[in-house]
Amino acid sequence: MKSIMLLLLLCTCCINVFALTEKEVYCYIKKVGIKHPEVVLRQAIIESGHFKSVVFKTRNNLFGFRNKVYIKFDTWKTCIEYYKRWQLKYYKNEHQNYYAFLQKRNFSSHSKSRYESSLKRVKFSIDIEHCNCEDE
Repeated sequence: MKSIMLLLLLCTCCINVFALTEKEVYCYIKKVGIKHPEVVLRQAIIESGHFKSVVFKTRNNLFGFRNKVYIKFDTWKTCIEYYKRWQLKYYKNEHQNYYAFLQKRNFSSHSKSRYESSLKRVKFSIDIEHCNCEDE
């Protein structure tokens, strides 16, 4: 029993040490060239439960992508790369409001009006406008 408790404590410490940050996600979103990176970061925060959901932790799935079941990605970065390909495939009108696009695509299981308002209410822990991604 003591061994199991020690192992759980050790795993918890490791998870906290390597916790994903908004800056890491935002900078990688920008690095791969995803359009509307602030909105996409908001999506990642909501869909992954601030990077703490079971789906994120077990499947590296930041956005809740599914094919009948949640898709499992090798890393959180490959999930962002998948988002980039998804965006290239479906987001054809760059002048379209991105929130309207997400609603039209039924991106989330939230009701259409609630998803946009939920995304807009997300407060970042970083200053997006002055975020330096060069060191990421």
